[in-house]
Order: sequence, then structure tokens, then C-alpha cells
Amino acid sequence: MTIRNLEIFVEVCKHMNMSKTAQNMMISQSSVSQAIHSLENEYGIRLFERLNHSLFLTNAGKQMLYLSAQILKNIEQLDTRMKDASFCNTLSIGVCTTIGNCLIHPLLEHCRSLYPDTRILVEITNSKALEKKLLSAKLDLAIVQRTKRSPYLEHIPILEDQLAIICPKNHPLAGKTVELRELEQEVFIGREKGSGTEMLLEHAFSSNSLSLNIGWVCNSIETVKQAVLHNAGIAAISSYLVQPDISSHQMGMIQVRNLRLNRQFDLVFHKDKIRDTCFQQFVDTCTGLGMKGMDNLILNALQASLPETPDHQKKYE
Repeated sequence: MTIRNLEIFVEVCKHMNMSKTAQNMMISQSSVSQAIHSLENEYGIRLFERLNHSLFLTNAGKQMLYLSAQILKNIEQLDTRMKDASFCNTLSIGVCTTIGNCLIHPLLEHCRSLYPDTRILVEITNSKALEKKLLSAKLDLAIVQRTKRSPYLEHIPILEDQLAIICPKNHPLAGKTVELRELEQEVFIGREKGSGTEMLLEHAFSSNSLSLNIGWVCNSIETVKQAVLHNAGIAAISSYLVQPDISSHQMGMIQVRNLRLNRQFDLVFHKDKIRDTCFQQFVDTCTGLGMKGMDNLILNALQASLPETPDHQKKYE
């Protein structure tokens, strides 16, 4: 096994095409094939299945891809760390959109107060995309909504949340309690594919043999809220994120009888991840806070963001 063979293998996985890999790496296609065969022969495994002139990773290939990406990342980090000692204190984390809007800022402030020399890089996207990045060693950790668990990832529960159905303040159903079927004809402002919020809402409707009517698809929570404010439809959003809007009467809320859109957020990382000091500090901080501590961080941040008026003096319960 050579580093070059691993680089070629990872590039093939990126394109699932050997000729394109050869072109991008400016080597011959036979060199690409030779590198793949060399790895397969060395370990006595098949990395790819070749079906209908297309490449598909085998289970062994998926394991090889994760470990190869981690090795190449470690080599890159080694080179960087030798040139810049401050890189030793860098941690890359990903958070889903809800966490990016309500928790990550107070959590990072808390972390900076405990270990100010650690540099934390943050990426915000949907839960499915973050899990893929963890599996390919592109992130150290992530905070995502729990869905199906990958056998390669470790999950630590850190926060519980409930979705609220919001609507324009002048909507006929604002402030009312209804049956879920009464929302079947309503236009929903939806989230992009892979969003945990969208998956939970779709499951609620499909499990009751109802259809979810998506009118818009937005990839940010603020866009969803703006669409609701401008009467484009109704939406399901984290109760944390709409408390100020409901309290200030900018939006209405619809209660649905016998429906609880509860969800859990987990701190997630690969089971084979190298746990350096920065990594372990962050894990210990999150587990030390626990669900109650995380909840308090969010509520305190929300309280601090409210204008200083008598209507907003009371802390959310």
C-alpha cells in the first residue's frame, strides 16, 4: 500500500469513473486500474462492483474509503501542524440547521470560556449531509437530528425539541386546536430533502394516511419564517426558534390534537475517530451540560435577544 494508491482510490470514489480520475490526476487510465488492483490484491478484497459499465463500492470499499480519507486527512494535518503549531488546537464540527440557528452560538461561547485557545470551525447543513461527511472523515463531530443510526457512528443524546406549526397571525386556524387532517389542504413551506424537520413532518402525515402539501422548498429557517410572515403558507419549525415570534404576536400557532412532533438531537462522531485533546474536550463539555444544560443555553440566549420591554421580561418556560 502506498499513499499514492490511496489518493487514486479516493479520487475514483469521488467520480466513480476511472477515465475521469485519470484525466483529473493527469495520469494514464492503466495507472488508475493498476493502483486499484494493487490495493485489492494486497488485502484480498474487492473494492468495487462493476455493473452495467458503472462502479459501485462494496462494503469493504466503503470501509477502505473512510479509512483512506482519514489517513490522507491526517497526512495533510501532519504537514500543516508541522508548519503551524496553532492548528493542533483546531476542531471541525457540523451542525444541522436548527442547531445552527438556536444552539451553536451560545454553545461556542461556553466552549471559548473553557478553552479559549481551541479554534472551532463550524459547517451548517442538513442532518443527512453531515452524517455523510462524518463517514468520509470530513468532519470531527456533528450535532444532528436523530434519524436512522449508521453502525459506524456513535450517538450521544444532548437535546430534545418539539416542532411547532406556525402560520400567519391572521390565518383562520391561528390559535386553534385542530385535527391533523384539517391541515391536509394547507400549503406548507417545506425544507430541503435530507432535512430532519421535513422527514419528521412527512412521517406524521404518511403514518396517518394523509398527504403533505408542500408549496415552497427552502433551505434556511429564516426563509421559511419570512414566507410564513408573507402569507405564503404554514410551516413546522423548532419551538425554540419561534418563541420570540409567537410571544410578540408576529405569527400565529396551530395546535394539532394528539400530535407531538418531538425529536432528539445527538452529538455524533465516527466510532473509529482518533480522540485527541480538542475532540475529547468538546465531547466532555456537551455531555457535562446534558440536556438540561443545553436547554438553558438556548433559553438564556433567546432571553438575551429579546427587546427590553415589559412584555418580554418573563423568561420562557
